[in-house]
Amino acid sequence: MEKKKTKGGSSMKILAIETSCDETCAAVTEGTKILSNVVWSQVALHKEFGGVVPSIAKRAHEEKIDWVINKALVTDVDAIAVTAGPGLAIALEVGIKKAKGLAQEWDKPLISVNHIEGHVLSGLTPEVRFPALALVVSGGHTELIWVEKIGRYKIVARTMDDALGEALDKAARMLGLGYPGGAELEKKAALGNPKKYPLPLPMAGKEKNLAFSYSGLKTAFYRLTNAQRSELSSQEVNDLAASFQETAFKHLLRETKNSIAFYTSPHPSPIIGEGVRGRGIHDLLVGGGVAANTKLREEIKRLSDEVGMGVYFPAKGMYGDNAAMIGIAAGFRAERGEFTDPDTIDRRPRWRVDEN
Repeated sequence: MEKKKTKGGSSMKILAIETSCDETCAAVTEGTKILSNVVWSQVALHKEFGGVVPSIAKRAHEEKIDWVINKALVTDVDAIAVTAGPGLAIALEVGIKKAKGLAQEWDKPLISVNHIEGHVLSGLTPEVRFPALALVVSGGHTELIWVEKIGRYKIVARTMDDALGEALDKAARMLGLGYPGGAELEKKAALGNPKKYPLPLPMAGKEKNLAFSYSGLKTAFYRLTNAQRSELSSQEVNDLAASFQETAFKHLLRETKNSIAFYTSPHPSPIIGEGVRGRGIHDLLVGGGVAANTKLREEIKRLSDEVGMGVYFPAKGMYGDNAAMIGIAAGFRAERGEFTDPDTIDRRPRWRVDEN
């Protein structure tokens, strides 16, 4: 099969807006070139609640959206792009309203973008070969996506309950760590023994289902932490953090490896279907905030070497939610002529990346 490499996307300068959760973001892109990328984090606002409060997120987006846009506008633009989903409906609404207003005020075309597609393309380089497999791991999403080419996606596996980032945050909360929990858990895990506390591997015996599940692991960890004495030593916290992270990542990597095997096998499967099976995977694209975890990146790189695939991670500042990845995805949509009618654009909180 011919190994098709990516092109550079549209040459239009695009103002992109991202407000899908708790980051207020704006960027200007030209093809895959990032001219500016501004992110205003709401972490401090949600910290006391231990998680994102939608009403607070919406209010903060409304207060900061003009500021991030003005800071990002380093040049005139040819189009406006905005995340339409998936995400928190009332948060998405802020970005969509602003993008629609600017498109009409400036008489510029509007492009609605899927947030997950942004993560898929966040590590894109000209060297990426298609078909590829994309792994998106964040606080709200854990998905494996077969990428035939840019704009043609099929979800291979997704979480049945908690996303990986959500599970890491909840485990951190059980240990009394700070918010956001995943980053704090990583720090503790680096000092701990990942073999100290054995935990059940999710979906054991059901690997062929090609799905992720973290609720059972979370419950097992809750019972484990409650079984310990009330005052944990710092080393016990480190060992518990390392044990949870080790098991959570092992599950992720196992399903990723199984998906690669399924997609490169010539035999039909009721899970994936015959349409794409055996078509091959050349490279692995990784995106999402959890991929900023150093240990996870090391394990993914080890897996890619084992199966003989190239792996591409985002640049620094592109792991978490940001508008630059939305602008890059919008550039390819513009190249395909996929513009959005401002009168019909709406929030799509559950928009799948393999839906139009």
